[in-house]
Amino acid sequence: MSLQLGDALREGARNLRSRTGAVLLGTYVALMGAFLTVSNTLIAALYRTVGLAEVADALPLVLDVPLAVAGGGYLLGIVVATYHSLVAIRTFVADAGDSFPAGALTRNVPLAILNVLVGGIVYGLLVTVGTIALVVPGVVAYVAFLFMLPYIAVEDRNFVGALRSSYRLSKGHWPMLFALVVIVVSAASLLGGVVGLLSALALPPAVGQVAIVVVQAPASLYTVAVVAAAFNQLRDSETDPSGAVPAAETPSTPA
Repeated sequence: MSLQLGDALREGARNLRSRTGAVLLGTYVALMGAFLTVSNTLIAALYRTVGLAEVADALPLVLDVPLAVAGGGYLLGIVVATYHSLVAIRTFVADAGDSFPAGALTRNVPLAILNVLVGGIVYGLLVTVGTIALVVPGVVAYVAFLFMLPYIAVEDRNFVGALRSSYRLSKGHWPMLFALVVIVVSAASLLGGVVGLLSALALPPAVGQVAIVVVQAPASLYTVAVVAAAFNQLRDSETDPSGAVPAAETPSTPA
């Protein structure tokens, strides 16, 4: 069965409008707002270390903390954002609109976060090298390994097994997956660009940055919801009538 773009887009929107989607969205907006402050603080601290105090003073939403504290806060923010992505993808894949599914917040969290972080670096390198090589391989790598996160979060795969399974599941659907990504990313970029321009023209810097976060957070979480919907579509199409998952999909031992 080919990927149904409209179904994936509608399913993503439905999950985002659910009770759990609202909780995830609220916490994600707060998280991104805090991460924005930490990021600005880190950048300002780095500017000051190289003698660019005037540039640092011009940045909004900056805390008066040492560079080490800002750096530690930034790393912590990455870990917390990764945890939020794990919970979100588990919830959306389970289609749990009323309450979070069992284990979504607690199951295998440290190991899953480690695999997502390391796998994300590998994923990024594959896309970057492919793009530098000939552009098209980079696009293929992006869509071929798009389901790495769901496999790690939902099936407790290690990142190697997740990349391998994502490649196998997505193979034959790359054009449709690329189209799906283009639709979601283009819409989010257009909305973010409009808000960013209006913010730059009409709002103070601090308020403008907050406005961008308020717009980007739902767009980012909607992308996660759409990926979860596409993952469910393709994975369900491989399930035989008895509901058994093919032997090749037996979860591997987490790394």
